[in-house]
Amino acid sequence: MEKGFRSIKTCRLDDIPMRDPFVYASAEEETYYLFGTTFADGCGDKDPIFEVYASGDLESWEGPYAAFQPPKGFWGVRHYWAPEVFRIDGRYYMFASFKGGIGENRGTGILAADHPAGPYLPHSDGPVTIAGSECLDGTFYEDEDGQRWIVFCHEWTELYEGKIKALRLTSDLKRSFGEPVDILNARDMPWIRLFGDPRIEKTGYLTDAPFMYKTRSGELLMLWSSYSVPGYGDSGLGGYTVAVARSKSGRIEGPWMHDAGLFMDRNAGHSSLFRDFAGQLRISTHYPDTPHGKERPLFLKVEETETGLKLID
Repeated sequence: MEKGFRSIKTCRLDDIPMRDPFVYASAEEETYYLFGTTFADGCGDKDPIFEVYASGDLESWEGPYAAFQPPKGFWGVRHYWAPEVFRIDGRYYMFASFKGGIGENRGTGILAADHPAGPYLPHSDGPVTIAGSECLDGTFYEDEDGQRWIVFCHEWTELYEGKIKALRLTSDLKRSFGEPVDILNARDMPWIRLFGDPRIEKTGYLTDAPFMYKTRSGELLMLWSSYSVPGYGDSGLGGYTVAVARSKSGRIEGPWMHDAGLFMDRNAGHSSLFRDFAGQLRISTHYPDTPHGKERPLFLKVEETETGLKLID
C-alpha cells in the first residue's frame, strides 16, 4: 500500500472521520479495505486524495494509506466523493465522484489498479456520466447478459427534482453510451422533504448513493439516500435516510417500484453492502449524517428475507 502525506496509525472506527464508507472484502488476503470521503477538497498545499484503511476484523484499522493521488492535469480538481471499488476482469476499478474545473461539471470517473488498495490511476476517458450535466455517486452493475452499467444520481442542483439514472458502459469501462434509463424521480416519493442550500439560494429533492443488490429470487434492489419528513420512518427522525427501490423484472430497465417504508431513518445514510468473511451480509453507512465532522463508518448486519432485506442489529 502507498503512503500518503498523513501518518499511518492503528485506530478504531470511531477514530475515522468519514462519509460514504465503502468496504471491499478481499477474500484472498483476508483483509477488509475501507474507502470513503475523507480529504475531498485538499488543504493548504495538499491536493485532494482518496484514502484507504485496512483491517482483518472490521474493528482495528490501519491507515490512512493513499489509494488515489491525482496526477498533474487530472480532470477532477475537487469534491473527491464516494469511492466504490469492484473487481472486474481480474483488476480493481474505483468508481468515484469528482468536480471539474471552472465551467466544468461534476461527474463519476473510473480509476483502475492491480491491487484493491491501489494505487489507482485514471482509466475512463473523463467522467462516464451524462456529459455537460451535474452527476455524482456512480456505482457499478453487470446484468445477466454481461452488459455493464453505471447507475448514478442526476443532481437536484441542476434539475430541482433529483433523479437516479443508468447508462451502459463499454466492456473496457472507458466510456458510457446510449440513452440513460430513468430509475426514479425523487419528487415522487411520499416521504421525501425538500433539501436546501442557502449558499446557492436553491431548494430541491436530493438523490444520493444508489447501490445495487440482486436477491436470491432474482429481484433487483437499489438502496439510495435522501432526506425524509419528520415522523415518517422507523424512528421518525426526518433526517438522512436509506430507501429501497426494486425492479421486479430483475433488470435495470425495470419497471421500478418504490417501497413505502424506509429501510433506515436514523440520521444515517449513503450506504453499500458487503459480506464479511463469515458470509454475513452487512450494510456500510455513515452515522450520524449531521453535525458535519462527526460522521463515522457504521456496519450493521443485514439478512435477506422473502420480501427483500432486513436489518438484524
